[in-house]
Amino acid sequence: MPHTLIWETDGLYRKFTGEISTVEILNSNFKLHEHPEFKNIKYIINDFTEVTVHSVEDSHTSVFANTDEIIANTKGKLKIAIFIIQPNFISLVEKYCEEMKHNRFDCRMFKNIEDAREWVN
Repeated sequence: MPHTLIWETDGLYRKFTGEISTVEILNSNFKLHEHPEFKNIKYIINDFTEVTVHSVEDSHTSVFANTDEIIANTKGKLKIAIFIIQPNFISLVEKYCEEMKHNRFDCRMFKNIEDAREWVN
């Protein structure tokens, strides 16, 4: 799962490409949580527009939400914008965002980067 991290003044733009799996996303998240810049950021924009194949299932969204809430105990508030255009991701992202409703990290899905950037700022 190739992904690119672009650290911005107040946040992170993370672009995923190609084939992704649940384990790879979790590993990427864990490495991100260890990064020195993570403690200072206010948002993450996750761009999944160039993902071609994925093996993420509905049941995996609770794993993502639970691990995010655990890290939120030390991180505090964070906005997570998920930028997608593929129809096969919509239900997964909606489920993840629903599970994040009572967590400290705020999550929203967007179909264009402009709206995602406006929300995080």
